Parts: sequence; structure tokens; C-alpha cells
Amino acid sequence: MVKAFNHMGYHDLENGARPAGSAGRRAIAVAADDPEAGAVVADLVDDLGFDPIVAGSLADGVRLQPGAEPFGANVGAEELRAMLERFPATAHGREAAAARAAAPAPDGGGRRGP
Repeated sequence: MVKAFNHMGYHDLENGARPAGSAGRRAIAVAADDPEAGAVVADLVDDLGFDPIVAGSLADGVRLQPGAEPFGANVGAEELRAMLERFPATAHGREAAAARAAAPAPDGGGRRGP
């Protein structure tokens, strides 16, 4: 499973495609637990005319949800990377970190930690 295309509006997808290297080319974040699956989707993003930006794991996909800075953003690769990097310092980022810390570990062995 790969998360992509959900942080940009469909109208921006329709009108925003540009060839690789073009000025004003926009970026799409790609989050995946499986690097091979993420690479396939990143290639698709590029083929469709957008710069693919690795956003981390599926859990890191929270950085693309409503309330996060990239949601609804129609920006280039450099700005999208900056938005993803700023996320932990935002209120939404701190809430996500607290929820992860409080969640039981996937193996049921207690909390995940900070």
C-alpha cells in the first residue's frame, strides 16, 4: 500500500502536470512501508508530470492529512520537503507524536515510546 495524490486537489492535478525539469513543476508526496511499491508510485508520479517526494512510511503519511501544512498545497519539491520537515514542530505534528507514543506497540508489548 502506498499513499500519494491525496494532499493536492484534483484540479491542480488536471492542470499542473509539467515535463521533468520544467520551471514551476509541482511535487507529490509518496509514503510507503514497502520501498519497491513506493518506487513504482514515485515513477507514476513522475510520468504524470510531478516531482515525487519521499514522505517516509505510511505512518508518516499523517503529514499529508487535513490540518497538516501540505494538505491542499500546490508547491514545488523544495517547498514540499520543507513542509514535511516542519511537521513535527506544528500542533498537528505534536498531536500525532503524542498519539504514537501512547499507542500500544504492534506486538502488544506496551507503548511505542516517544
